[in-house]
Amino acid sequence: MNPLATVIYEDTMLPVAGGSYPLHDFVMRLVEDEINGQTHKLKKLFEKNPRKGIGNVLNDLKVTSMLAGPGVLYVLIDRDVLASHIKLPAQSSDADIESALKDRSDAPDKLRPFFLHPNLEGLLRNVRACDPALLPDNMARALTKKLNDRDIVLNELKKAHRLALRDCVRKAQPGLDALARAIAASVSPDTIA
Repeated sequence: MNPLATVIYEDTMLPVAGGSYPLHDFVMRLVEDEINGQTHKLKKLFEKNPRKGIGNVLNDLKVTSMLAGPGVLYVLIDRDVLASHIKLPAQSSDADIESALKDRSDAPDKLRPFFLHPNLEGLLRNVRACDPALLPDNMARALTKKLNDRDIVLNELKKAHRLALRDCVRKAQPGLDALARAIAASVSPDTIA
């Protein structure tokens, strides 16, 4: 299968066996929840590209056309300090920020930005609010930016029996939900059957 698109993440990726990136795997699981597909096939259709910092993401927008290839470039980025990095007022709307990001792109028609509010730790706090009993020790360390623990929590969210928890998190993170829906809408049923 040829990739349909690439997803850039502001976050970093720990080196692990098999090249797994739990945040991307979690996003693919959300897509699977939408379309009743197969996560392993979806991961082959959507390339992951963790960029380790907002500056790297912003630089990548200059080469959107290359990164998107024949498809589109999805970007999942923390919203909390994004406005200041692109020289907009902190109270700027998501639409204003999206417009500013597309202005930086060499192919704005191929760029699809989505935001975590306020950031990845906010996503983890939403997970904890949705299920306070979920891996409390790992969650506490994940919230202090311990990457192994963050990955353990994200891997737990992917499990089939965690659908209600994923639904709760999607309601708390509309940008993440919108990303999953946008990716799902781009997948034709014959590619995942």
